[in-house]
Amino acid sequence: MKYDIPFPFMGRGRATVVTPAARPSSFTPSTPMTRTILTYGGFDGFHTGHADWLRQLARMGSDLVVGCQSEQFCQRAGRPAHLAFAARRAVLERCRYVSRVIPLETWDQVRSDIVNYNVSVLALPAHLPLPVSGLDEIVQVLRLPVTARETVQRQRAQAS
Repeated sequence: MKYDIPFPFMGRGRATVVTPAARPSSFTPSTPMTRTILTYGGFDGFHTGHADWLRQLARMGSDLVVGCQSEQFCQRAGRPAHLAFAARRAVLERCRYVSRVIPLETWDQVRSDIVNYNVSVLALPAHLPLPVSGLDEIVQVLRLPVTARETVQRQRAQAS
């Protein structure tokens, strides 16, 4: 491209600046590559351990879908939630790492969540008792260890 730039400070004449044309790259995808990560949890009493976990998962993909356990699910699991589902969902929606929050009603919905949200990776904490048999056929399943801080906080919560 050529640009005609006036040089008034020189009193006369004009300068022409030639910029090289942009070289086409060898690979230009028509759609951006996306990788959706799905995780589940209660997130009752959101703390820095939860934020660290979500940050770690967000770095693995372009979108992070979080399944937050509903109040009925927590009751059936024998761990009633201290905060209402709406409050826990609101906190998760305000977390900058989270793209979408969905309710977790039963473990049977996991397969449909994977399909409905086009999930690439199902990332679960090692302590979460989700049966993953058959899921590894449709999604990459990762069982990730939790940090020591999260483990200590979970033990304190169980003791009280």
